Amino acid sequence: MFDGIEDNLYIKKSNLLYKQGKLDGKIVPFDNSFYEELSKTYISSIPVSIHIKYLKPDKAPMKCIDRSLYMFFAIDNSLLVRGNSRYIKILSGKGTGKHGWIERDNYVYDPTYTERFDKDLYYKIFGLTDISKYTKEEYCSIDRNRELYEEIKSATIEDYKPSGKRRMELGMSIPLIKGIAQMSNDKDF
Repeated sequence: MFDGIEDNLYIKKSNLLYKQGKLDGKIVPFDNSFYEELSKTYISSIPVSIHIKYLKPDKAPMKCIDRSLYMFFAIDNSLLVRGNSRYIKILSGKGTGKHGWIERDNYVYDPTYTERFDKDLYYKIFGLTDISKYTKEEYCSIDRNRELYEEIKSATIEDYKPSGKRRMELGMSIPLIKGIAQMSNDKDF
């Protein structure tokens, strides 16, 4: 009985911290310069900026793991971070509340909320535990990770042109991009 009350109070406290963080400017949406950084790296022929901005899930469970990895590939000097979130665990009703994000400087970049958070505030809001952080060097120390990273980082827009070495990937992504454009009300897209 008291567990439910404690969880409810925790969620209310987190929501208040979030609202205050927005008011104080400690939580801000990703800006154009951040999306520009993301746009230089491609996953399945689509710039990471489109994956993050337009393929945003409605806080679907576990999408943050892939999305944070994409951001990690695109953003220099970032850390790939994994952990358990009490906030997510309570809201989802799942056992662990696994979550993924990246950190750079004193900020957290959350791939689900598409916002940059003050790091200390982020940890308070989400109640993070069992945290693991990886640099690019640590991530690439595993052969299959290094191969994936190098393959993704070496891709250029030229690779997806009709004479490019990855032209077949573009053909597979066209229906996805068309679907995004039809669902999106964003005139910039």
